[in-house]
Amino acid sequence: MKKPLQSTPLRVEISDIDLNPGPFCMSFNFSLEQLKSSIERFGVLNAPYVIKGSDSRYTVVAGYRRLLAIRELGWPEVLCHVLPGNFPPLEALLLNLHDNIIHRKMNEIEKAMVLERLNRYVKQEALMKEFMPMLGIPANKQNLDILLQVPELEEQLRISIATQRISLRVAGLMMTLNSHDRLKINELFTVLKLSFNQQWEVIQWIVEIASREGRPPKEILEDDALTEIVHDSTMSNPIKSKTIVKMLRRRRFPSLVKAENAFKKGVSKLALPKGVKIIPPPFFENRNYRLEIGFSQGKDLQEKVEGLSRLPGLEQITDFWKGTD
Repeated sequence: MKKPLQSTPLRVEISDIDLNPGPFCMSFNFSLEQLKSSIERFGVLNAPYVIKGSDSRYTVVAGYRRLLAIRELGWPEVLCHVLPGNFPPLEALLLNLHDNIIHRKMNEIEKAMVLERLNRYVKQEALMKEFMPMLGIPANKQNLDILLQVPELEEQLRISIATQRISLRVAGLMMTLNSHDRLKINELFTVLKLSFNQQWEVIQWIVEIASREGRPPKEILEDDALTEIVHDSTMSNPIKSKTIVKMLRRRRFPSLVKAENAFKKGVSKLALPKGVKIIPPPFFENRNYRLEIGFSQGKDLQEKVEGLSRLPGLEQITDFWKGTD
């Protein structure tokens, strides 16, 4: 049976506690207002845990937010649990982890901070088997590799991840870029509020356009037309997003977009019956077209099929997009 946690209750002066984010900290992008109100009304319900260092200053193990709130409230001292000076760092991390997951929901950056700190003491197999499930993260090597790098990203990017403006998957792709390009893309995503799938596509398109044109991604992002749309006060964010996504797609796949437009123009001349669609092959890489017919009754289907059989111009469908390269 494991021995109970040994600590000494002691009133510690706030000025003697190092309140910079320390080696056991796992808090990021938070507000203290609600916590301050609680402490003002009820006091500190759970005393923080600290360790006294060789310089006589205390390092926070658990209760970092509580101590920041206490300092802002102007309290000169607070009751703490002082752990032994030889308390193992891994145990200190686990103490704070359990203190956090019991009392609150952690954001993605805080989860990354946990794994990055544990990675110094625990094998990655154990991180995936034990700690990623504990944190509610799908346990695989790809996710772990991204999470271990996330704490080193720029603060603006970490805030976007913590507030779910960008996903971890998207952040992983952004890690392949330099700092300036990452920040420019993050700025674009913050303004446009693209979906995660749109973000994934847009980053790939920007990188591929830059590579094909022999230019850095930042020049693609600073394109006059794109910048004009971003700063157009007459356009709503959804319209801006749709316009920029279309612009980048057209620039990334010029031949495909031309083929799609030619196909739509050609099909529009056929006067297809209502509820009938002709669907082109993906990327126009072959001639395997599909016909989609919506109908409510068998008679309705029969009428549409008979109407299609008499429709002129169907034999020209595969020629609509020719010569668009």
